[in-house]
Amino acid sequence: MAKLMRQHDWSATPLGCPSTWPDGLTIPLRMLLTSRFEMWLGWGEDLRFFYNDAYIPTLGIKHPSMLGRPFREVWAEVYDDVADQVAKVRAGEATWNDSLMLILERSGYPEETYHSFSYSPLYGAERAVEGLLCIVTEVTRPVISDRRLSTLRQLGTALVGVTSRDEVSLAVCAVLGANRRDFPFALLFLGDGSTRQAVACSADAAHLLNGPWPDDPPANGISFALPPDVDYPAGDWPARPREALSVPIPGAAGRPAAGFLILGLNPFRQRGENVADLANLLAGQISGALANVATLATERRRADRIWTNSRDLLVTVDAAGVFQSVSPSWTRILKHPIEAVVGRSFSDFIHPDDLEPAHQALRKAMSGSYLTGLENRFQTADGEVRHISWNTAMEDGLVYGYGRDVTEEKAKAAALANAEEALRHAQKMEAVGQLTGGIAHDFNNLLTGIIGSLDLVRRRIKPDWPSDVDRFLTIATSSAERAASLTQRLLAFARRQSLDPQPVQAHQLVVGMLDLIKKSIGELIVLRIETEEDLWNARCDPNQLESSVLNLAINSRDAMPDGGTLTIRTENVRVEPADLGRVALPAPGDYVLLQVEDTGHGMPAHVISKAFEPFFTTKPLGKGTGLGLSMIYGFAQQSGGTVLIESVEQQGTVVSLYIPRSREDARPIVPAGGDADRAEAIKHAATILIVEDEPAVRLLVTESLGALGYETLVASTGPDGLRILQSDQPIDLLLTDVGLPGLNGRQLADAARVTRPDLKVLFVTGYVHDSGLYEDGLEPGMAVVTKPFDIDKLAKRVAELIRR
Repeated sequence: MAKLMRQHDWSATPLGCPSTWPDGLTIPLRMLLTSRFEMWLGWGEDLRFFYNDAYIPTLGIKHPSMLGRPFREVWAEVYDDVADQVAKVRAGEATWNDSLMLILERSGYPEETYHSFSYSPLYGAERAVEGLLCIVTEVTRPVISDRRLSTLRQLGTALVGVTSRDEVSLAVCAVLGANRRDFPFALLFLGDGSTRQAVACSADAAHLLNGPWPDDPPANGISFALPPDVDYPAGDWPARPREALSVPIPGAAGRPAAGFLILGLNPFRQRGENVADLANLLAGQISGALANVATLATERRRADRIWTNSRDLLVTVDAAGVFQSVSPSWTRILKHPIEAVVGRSFSDFIHPDDLEPAHQALRKAMSGSYLTGLENRFQTADGEVRHISWNTAMEDGLVYGYGRDVTEEKAKAAALANAEEALRHAQKMEAVGQLTGGIAHDFNNLLTGIIGSLDLVRRRIKPDWPSDVDRFLTIATSSAERAASLTQRLLAFARRQSLDPQPVQAHQLVVGMLDLIKKSIGELIVLRIETEEDLWNARCDPNQLESSVLNLAINSRDAMPDGGTLTIRTENVRVEPADLGRVALPAPGDYVLLQVEDTGHGMPAHVISKAFEPFFTTKPLGKGTGLGLSMIYGFAQQSGGTVLIESVEQQGTVVSLYIPRSREDARPIVPAGGDADRAEAIKHAATILIVEDEPAVRLLVTESLGALGYETLVASTGPDGLRILQSDQPIDLLLTDVGLPGLNGRQLADAARVTRPDLKVLFVTGYVHDSGLYEDGLEPGMAVVTKPFDIDKLAKRVAELIRR
């Protein structure tokens, strides 16, 4: 794409020669071209279209002719769907779409597609919105796959326990009548000849039942064109289907087909996209259900033999719930002798928690209703609990029950559900990390470096050019060069910090932090430390582990505003392969478990499910950034471990951090000192502590405030800054970045005000939306300045705070 752009005649467009293009276009364009993530941008009044190589498959046959064309022309078929979002971007507001359906004409025909994308404004020289940046992921395949898998799961569930062909028809029509995208209409034909039963799965398809359909399709089905003069239901689409699929429903082994399906096909998907496979799987499920119905009929004709040999529970029960007879399988499954069961009530064998629902089910069965898939728990003679799924019928005042032991099936289903949930959570966290990780913060840090350096250069340029001009020019140049590599980090997970993994003795690390933790949580909270003897060494970055422990301790403190107990424990844990689904670890093996437990207000399940997402917080405005737990999650994942939350509302929370075991000896823990040792050098009346992790920004702020006569202290991390704040060093103002790694700026300020309640705080943030949050929720003596900023703006905010 870079080559095509260089060859393009831009002079024929309103954009003119590329040498005249502003930085507001060239900088994001460079970022776009070096990214492997799908991206495009539009610039100018009509949003002239630029895109990278990764976006070419989305354009399809429109590539390369749409380069430089207006956005409205490139995607004319869907422009009206996003026009309101374009208007929002022109007003300076970013937008986000998750799996938005768009009918695109990129392959020579209208095509059903799904995309997750964001629109962000691009600013020109006068800070006016002059363009739009789109970061996009096409999710057509997973969306359609999930829809088809859902149809299969729903049909499988609906067919469980059916006892007649009519029930099979009802189940099939309920499911296919709900999926009107893959199949706008569906017809079901069961049986053959005069006994054939025909059912339309939606009311608007009933007139098609008498149509001339191919009733003997080949084994894998056959697709055919639909006559254009017939009124076929369109389902969920604005256009009628042009083709249909005829699929046989397999009969029993060696028997002819049990029927067939006629399925209208989605007009916005091409033939051969696995829809025939889906149809055959559905037909197979129907075949299985019909086979079960046939088997049930056969078993009824041989009831006596089945009664004797059945591996499932067969019982008769009277209106009082007393067993009149039970099959021999009762003894095999539940281990009770038959003579010990007949004549006794089912209340003597059923689990107490299921007793009342069972009585209600019996009353319903006695009224003539059929019970299907009724599950309850029965206790065996040796105290074990088994899950039984019942189907019933009523005749001559007795309920005939057929019970299947589904204990193992339920255990497998639960394990599969846990694994699927863990996979969905991991995929969601990966996507959230890729789309949110570092764009605003890192990019604004770079802009701050450029703007601040050039500002200082302009202030210092004189005829004789002072010797330090080169240093600030170097900073500006370095920041510009780093902007080009920023997009590479967009592909990394949000927690992409460089780690220094080494053997760590977790208990010694916690003990070394006790003073810091006690000062951070206050006097109302009791701190307990528990450890296992012969604790293994963990392999991780000790600084990140220290930040994680401090972060969790502060979260626990916030959960116990009236006091409580905070327990930090460490122990050795061996994770077996069977445990991986429960703890969501990448591999079995030895881990060091570090737990932080509090007796606070706890969290409900829906909060736990989102707790690790960046920027999610339940704290009031201005009381938290929502980054602490997400950073701990990223640190744990990057270290080869994981972090889990268990919580009960009004009882407390346990956060468990699993870290891989190291078989090497741990290095001595050296407490960080650094800038705190400079306290003796302070001479000016106004002393400012600067906490900033970006070296260029940290240097610029330090130089600028120093030139204004302020005495400055410097720290690059939240824990280092907190150590200085908890010392006796006089400090008039804390100037801190919000998005610090580990302990963020807001948490740093809150911890500092435990011992310095009157400390003035100036927050620096690269996220524009955070500015409104903090301004609305700031405490007295706090203020916010957003990146990028010039020296005059920073100096003004500092002076205002110090004068208060």
